[in-house]
This record gives sequence, structure tokens and C-alpha cells, in this order.
Amino acid sequence: MKAVVMAGGEGSRLRPLTSRRPKPLVPVVGRPCLEHVLRLLRRHGITEVVITLQYLGASIRNYFGDGQELGMHLEYAVEDRPLGTAGSVKNAAALLDSTFLVISGDALTDIDLSQAISFHRDRRSHATIVMSRVANPLEYGVVVTSPEGHIDRFLEKPSWGEVFSDQVNTGIYVMDPEVLDYIPSDQPCDWSSDVFPEMLRRQDSLWAVVGRGYWCDIGSIQSYLQANWDALEGRVQCEIAGRRVGDSQWISEGAEIAASAQIVGPAFIGRDCVVGEDVFLNGPVVLDRFSVVDQGAKLSNSVIWPQAYLGERSRLRQAVVCSAATIKPEVLLDDGSVIGDDCTIGAGSVVERGVRIWPGKEIEPGSLVHESVIWAGAWRSALFGSAGLTGLINVQLTPEWCARLGAAWAATHPRGSQLAICRDRSPGSRMIKRAMISGMLSAGARVMDLSELPVPVTCHFTRDSEAAGSVHIVASPVDSRSADIEVLDEQGIALDRRQERKLENTFFREDFRRVVPREIQEIGYPEAVLSAYQRDVLSRLDLEKVRAAHPRVLIDFSFGSSSVALPHLLHAAQIQTISLRSGFEEEASAPQVPRDPDEELQQAASITKTVGADFGARVDSPGQRLFVIDDEGQVIGHQEATCLLAAMALRTRPGSAVVAPVSACWQLGRVVDEAGGKLSHCRADLTSVVRGAARGHAVLGADGLGGFIWPDHLAAYDAMFTLLAAIQMSVELDTPLSQIRRQLPVGYHQQQTVPCPWEVKGEVMRRLAEAHRHERVDLTDGLKVLFDAGYVLVLPDADTPRYRVIASGADPDRMAELLHSFVEEVQGTVDSAVR
Repeated sequence: MKAVVMAGGEGSRLRPLTSRRPKPLVPVVGRPCLEHVLRLLRRHGITEVVITLQYLGASIRNYFGDGQELGMHLEYAVEDRPLGTAGSVKNAAALLDSTFLVISGDALTDIDLSQAISFHRDRRSHATIVMSRVANPLEYGVVVTSPEGHIDRFLEKPSWGEVFSDQVNTGIYVMDPEVLDYIPSDQPCDWSSDVFPEMLRRQDSLWAVVGRGYWCDIGSIQSYLQANWDALEGRVQCEIAGRRVGDSQWISEGAEIAASAQIVGPAFIGRDCVVGEDVFLNGPVVLDRFSVVDQGAKLSNSVIWPQAYLGERSRLRQAVVCSAATIKPEVLLDDGSVIGDDCTIGAGSVVERGVRIWPGKEIEPGSLVHESVIWAGAWRSALFGSAGLTGLINVQLTPEWCARLGAAWAATHPRGSQLAICRDRSPGSRMIKRAMISGMLSAGARVMDLSELPVPVTCHFTRDSEAAGSVHIVASPVDSRSADIEVLDEQGIALDRRQERKLENTFFREDFRRVVPREIQEIGYPEAVLSAYQRDVLSRLDLEKVRAAHPRVLIDFSFGSSSVALPHLLHAAQIQTISLRSGFEEEASAPQVPRDPDEELQQAASITKTVGADFGARVDSPGQRLFVIDDEGQVIGHQEATCLLAAMALRTRPGSAVVAPVSACWQLGRVVDEAGGKLSHCRADLTSVVRGAARGHAVLGADGLGGFIWPDHLAAYDAMFTLLAAIQMSVELDTPLSQIRRQLPVGYHQQQTVPCPWEVKGEVMRRLAEAHRHERVDLTDGLKVLFDAGYVLVLPDADTPRYRVIASGADPDRMAELLHSFVEEVQGTVDSAVR
């Protein structure tokens, strides 16, 4: 049997390790990762191998040649341009005329390939995917199978709500040549997103088997270190050069180790290395060939590549030092730091936690290096959470970090693209905006500064202008120490996950475009941005009807930016308004002691009833979320408000669609059905609701948290338009809000949370999905088990180690019982997985 080794990977997230070499040549305990893969193939009797090449492919060909030194026959298939994982194999089709094995050249594994081949032949499969179980499956293709191994579902890089298994695609496949017919010639094509889904659609023979053995995808610095540690500690079977000393130390030929040097724990000392007097190696430690560790140096949990020099009394903690780097005396390399090829770190310098120095850089003596390359902080492995991009001001969102974010965002667009930026009035938002503008200009963007506006106005401007995207920065409504950064596409809609990953990849690669001085653009200040939004809103209202009704409304402005837009709209519609907390906090006589938001809402409700208002509301500070109060002074919860607005909207526009997350209350389905409408469920994240409403031509979208979208007006959460639309619908129906609310179906909607360690989240979801696979389920997001007149939803939290369990239905007693039962089941599954 032949094997195809995919070795075209660039390894952008491993930079600077991969700045000068392809990812498969990154060394693991003294050998390139690809060499470990080839030796694994040889152990299973596979000696004829085709290696696919793209990024720096000549380096791989020069290193391995024809494979004679390994006792193998190697051939190469070179891509002129990236063809994807499947396209690269199709490029080698002329060399494949019988069943073959496909394996990635940049993962460390000892999986039993013979077992996979036997499984493939026994099942008479056309394609067999080898799986492995991992703690966090988010970065991999998740495979859902029947107990026999037939593939039921395949998800490429899912969200937590889509994780129904901890079984992931290892990139190891056994294939029959007929599978190549699914792949177009000379076109980009991927196994996970193109070929396998098409095979499933055609009901072709597609199987999966959990491989016996170890597998580690080397996709990050941390996983790279872990692969080295696992090799040293014997968790993976691989061939380590050198003489074994004790359980987990290898000393190669020509290595010189001083008598006073101490080596504790697993270690690999490569050929002709020098370990000086009083050196302390606290394993696991890897010293590759020709490296020198000078007197008194201390290394812990670090990997040193060939020909590196570590000076006297230098200290390294969980660091990676690449080839031919020079670390001068008394340097400290802190946890997670990476020093690229041919760098020189001056004496007495400190390289702080997580900093990466790109190849060829020279750091002056005594420097405190707290940012990577130019500006680079170590913050987190992903920028975006379920609530977007958030962080503590001047702790996580520092000016340096934000300048880098601005440069990365601009670098995802063509040079000279027009990008808008806006903020609220808070000083932290002003600082972040100015820092981001600097980064955007440095990458060649034409910046449009919108100053201070509500978020919906920024969305409106972005959609109707030539802007390729925009950013809006607001102080967090839930934590004044934090800020939220909303990144919008050219339609004024928050980025989808694919766009978020593109920005994250650019940000973490840290090699974004820098323009020459003459290409730095002027900052533009567009005019009439607010008035254009206001004209659009008013054009969508029946002003004569609203004016004739003389509605009376109480509004709590939350000292937010809606104060600059909403009063004009209310005045134009001749709506009598009682205002609370309008203007901006520093200009108004705001209380000095922060008050409870719930208390403030109840106070607004009390005043609404006292003054006899037809409608009460609180608009949050960014102008995106609305808290509704009826004419009797009753605060209406967000789920009930969604039902109320849906009922009103469908009475004025019968037969329309409403979009809501899978976690929306059961009553909403009843309301929509009774009104002759259509309820469309989407994933329970903020962006999915917006995109679902925009894509489905719905009359209303709602996230269940006070955010409402009216796609005919704007594909964005807009509390100001929601308020005016609700007032107009109430006038048209000539029915008080309290009366409409009483007509809504009564039900039960509650939730509880269950703690769950990150490392078993995928396994817990797999077990729950298997336990309920024969029931009526909805797998749009999480595991939603459907009952008559209700449901229970088990939803993994994307940002915290826990599950949310939501029960919603007509019968409070039954739903409370089901909630208790499911909480116990989830807790028991978590406990079992942890054990």
C-alpha cells in the first residue's frame, strides 16, 4: 500500500517557528515531525510514499531526498498554488492506482495504522476516517458515528453548541482511488468541508474508526511543547536518537555534560551539545544538536533547537529557542516566550510571558521585552467570545494591543479600503479608538471617524456607505471596567465565525502589512451620519397615525448615546416623552454611588404607572437593547417581550417569519403559530440571530436578551427603532400593551447551570447525544430534546466551563420536573467523565 503525506502546511499559528521552515520540518525531540510520520509508516510496512508540497516545499525535498536513508521510496507532488487538503491529494492522483493511506505530516502520532487499514477492508468502505478523542474539539472536525462506526454527521471546527462528540478527525484516512473522482482537478478542495459532506449526501460508504494510540495536532506553541513532553515521557511511541539513561533521558553521541551539571526529569541532549558547569536542567527539556548551555544557566520545560547558545546564568521557563539564536548572559525568558532563528537577546534582558521574537531580531542589553516583535501582548488564544470581543480596559485592552488589533483588522482588507470607527462617550472607549486608528492607518486603511454615536447608527452608516467595515467601541453595560469592541462587515453586521477566524489568524501571525509614509491616509470625518439614520427611521413610520394618537411614553436613556439620536425622533413623531437619565453621565446630575439596574428599572416602571404613560422603556447605553414596561407599570421580561412584539408584528404583517435562538421560550412558537407566521430557530449567539433575520427576510429577530432586529429597517440590534415600531404598532392595533400581554400564552421558562471542566465538555456532549439519539431532538445548537408542549435544551457555554440546562413549556410542574431530571443527568455524566 502507498501513503500520501500532506506536507504543504504553512503553520501560521506556530510562527515564528515556521517563519523560515514549513510546519512538517519543525523538530520534535531532535527529528522533524514529518520524519516521525515516515518512520511510523515504515513500522507498519508502508515504504512507498508520496509527499504533497506547497509552502517552502523545496526544504522538505532537500531534507529527505528520495528516502533512501530511511529505507523508503519517496515521490513528491508539488502544488503551484494551495489546493486544500483534498486538492493536494488529487494533484498526486497519477501516482495512486489502488487503496492508499492519507496522513498529515505535521501531527505527532503512533496510531495503529494497520488497525485502520483492516477496518477499512472489513467494512468494504470507500473512505475511512481515523478518529481520536480529545478534550477540546473546537479546533478540529468533529465526527458523529453510529455504534458500528458509520458516519452520521461531520462538523468542521464547530462551536460548543455543535459539539456532539469528542471524537475528532485526525487527518488520517484510508481511501479507495474512486474517492478522488469527488475532487475537481486543479481547484482548491478540502476533505472536511467538500468531499466528506458530498459523500454523506450521496450515501456513499463512509466509515470512521477510533484509532488506537496517541495523536497530537501541533497547531499551537503549547501543543508543540506538549508533543515534545509526551515523546520524552513515553506517551507516544517514537524513535528518539541517542543512548537512553534511566527511564526518560537520552544522551546523543558527542554530547559533553559537566560533572557539576544537574539533569532532573525527562531530557534529550542532542549530538555534540555542551552542558556547562553548574547548569540545571529541570525536565522536560530538549537540547537539539550543537547547542551550548553555558555555566550556571537554568532551564525548565524548554525546547532548544540546533546551534543555539544560552549564556551564563540565563534562565528559561517553558520557552522555545530556535536555531542559531544567541541568548546572552543573565537573560530571563519567561513562560511561553519564543525566540526565532538567528535572534540575539542582549545581556540582562527580560522577555516576558508569551512574547514571540521573530527571526533575525536583536534585542539591546537590559531590555524589558513585553510585546512580540513590534507590539504583541499575550492575551488569549481567540479574540472573540460568544459576546464578541471584550476585555478589561488598560489590562487586556491596552493601547499597544488595540493598535495591533487595528493593524490586523485593516490588513484583512485591501490597501486603501475605507474603514469606519466610532465609540461612546467613555474615556476608555476614546483611548481604544485612538489606538486602533493608529494601527489602521499604519496598515494603509482610509479611516472614517464617526466620533460618538449609538451602535445602530454606525451599522446604518456602514451599510449605506462605501465602507468595507466598521468598528464600534462601547463601555460594557455590565462592567464599567471593561469595553466591548464590535467589528462589523460591509453590511453593518457583526462578523461571522469565518470572518472572525480570518481576523484572529492575521492578529496572531503578527506579520501584518505596514505601508510606507506616503501611503498613510488622512482621517475622514463624514457629515450628516446621524441625520441620515434619523431620516431613514422616520421614513418607515406612519407619522400621521402616531401623531394623531398623541402617545405618552416614559424613557430611561441610561445616560447612553441614544440621547443624541432618539429625542429628535420622538419630537418628530410628536410623542410626549418623560425622560429619565438622559444626556451623558458626566454632564448630568447622576448619582455618585452606582445603583442596582433592576432597582432603576423598577423605579422607571413605577413612574410609568404614576404619570399614566402608554408605554415605558429603558434603552441601554449603546442603544441596542430595550427593556419594556407596559401601561400598568409592569416590567415585561425579555422572553415575554419577544412574544409581545412578535404578536404585534404578525398582526400588522400576517404570515411573516420571526427568527429567534433555540433557547427562545416555548410560548413564542405558540404565538407565531396562532398568528399564522413562521418561527425560524438559529444558534444561541448574538451574531447568528442577526444573520438569520437578515437572510430569512423576517419581520422580526430577537435574541431573548432585549435585542431586537427589524430587517426591513436594519440588520442590527436597534432599541430606538424597536421603541418607535412598538409605539406605532400599539397605535395601529388600538390596544394597550397590558391587554396584549394578557392574551399571550402562559408557560414555564427556567434554566440552571452545571459546572463542567473544559477537558471533558466534548465527551459529556457525546454521551448525552448518544443517550437521547432515539428521541425527538433538535441539534441546531446544543442538544434540544422535544416534548409535547415543551422542550429541554442542554447548551454548552462557549466562554465558561459549564452547561446551561433550559426547560420551557406549557405545564410548569412537568417542566420543573424535567429540568431537575436533566440537570441531574448532566451532572452525573460530568462526574462520570471526570472519573
